[in-house]
Amino acid sequence: TNLKHGAQADETTSTCAAGFGTLLLEFGTLSRLTNETIFEDVARLALAEMWAARSKQNLFGNTYDLKRRAWTHSVAGISAGVDSIYEYMFKGYVYFGGHEYLRVFEAAYNGLLQYSRDTTGGYAFYNVHMRTGEIASSWIDALSAYFPGLMVLAGDVDGAESAYMLYYHIWNRFRAMPERFNLLAREPDILYYLLRPEFIESTYYLYRATLDPFYLDVGEMILTDMNELMRTSCGYASIHDVLTHTLEDRMDSYVLSETFKYLYLLFDEDNPLHRLDNGFVFTTEGHVLLPLSP
Repeated sequence: TNLKHGAQADETTSTCAAGFGTLLLEFGTLSRLTNETIFEDVARLALAEMWAARSKQNLFGNTYDLKRRAWTHSVAGISAGVDSIYEYMFKGYVYFGGHEYLRVFEAAYNGLLQYSRDTTGGYAFYNVHMRTGEIASSWIDALSAYFPGLMVLAGDVDGAESAYMLYYHIWNRFRAMPERFNLLAREPDILYYLLRPEFIESTYYLYRATLDPFYLDVGEMILTDMNELMRTSCGYASIHDVLTHTLEDRMDSYVLSETFKYLYLLFDEDNPLHRLDNGFVFTTEGHVLLPLSP
């Protein structure tokens, strides 16, 4: 998008649900810093568009075409393409105090619990068809490991602990988190690990909620694996193949803003953030937002 002239004529009119829903915190903060409501207004409109397009099961699809006002990929779940819309609905409530965000989150969250979560085989959240709840695929991805942390924030600590253990066992087996893991085959579908933070993020939230030393042990396991398998002379490298632990010449910026930040906070008991009780939140990229005046 050209900031002066707007979207180009050949620009796609489709985007993922997460792209629609993950504007609220930053745009809302910008509105409060500038006293210009337009930023938060457009973020609210984007979320309202998604909410209006949900299915009767209160599920979002993955990809939505704004021109056609229709879903082009109607698979729901907590994985890539949908993930952070749930995060920002709830954090929008925490940060701004808007009860309308809590209402839509609770309805959407209950939709996931009813149609996406499988309580018979390890509390996995499957990708499902948004209008029927039928399972659409048998894989989970590394990005979805954030969801137990969000469950903690929403007060569902027992559910979070159950969902978390699936990701724990995957990491414990491979000493990393494969990008996709097939629950039926019990093998990775996509073998690389891009130093993603989501599993560590959930470890941090569960420890802060329970103070169970198990999560510190998990953190130590992660640190050991990262130092032994991923550390290089000038940083940390992504794993190309979790079976052979061969490396890629790649370290994304979120490794500093999220992966290492959550690991650091997990062990830093005296961090000032842990003494705050004022509705601060982490953005989906791990940046701290402290409350601002309305």
